[in-house]
Amino acid sequence: MQRPLNIIDLAITEDMSNDAAEVARRLDQAADLVEDFAADTTLNALDSLLALTAVTGRGALEGARHLAADMVQQSDILHSEVERFLAVSAGQRTN
Repeated sequence: MQRPLNIIDLAITEDMSNDAAEVARRLDQAADLVEDFAADTTLNALDSLLALTAVTGRGALEGARHLAADMVQQSDILHSEVERFLAVSAGQRTN
């Protein structure tokens, strides 16, 4: 269920780093993308959780484990993007 997310590389380039208004616009756009990703991830998790209510026995346990692993993976992606976003906002380069 992992979805790639690398917003800052798409949103900010060194070419326009001297244009503060453009950097601010692109950082705002990047923040919107991260927010949308977080909302989609949460809704997908809730859908999966609701679907698990129809499963019984060992299947429910395995489904819950899989869902938890997916959520940890998505949280890691979001965490790294937020760190990159904060670094760019502070004027630091990202990899």
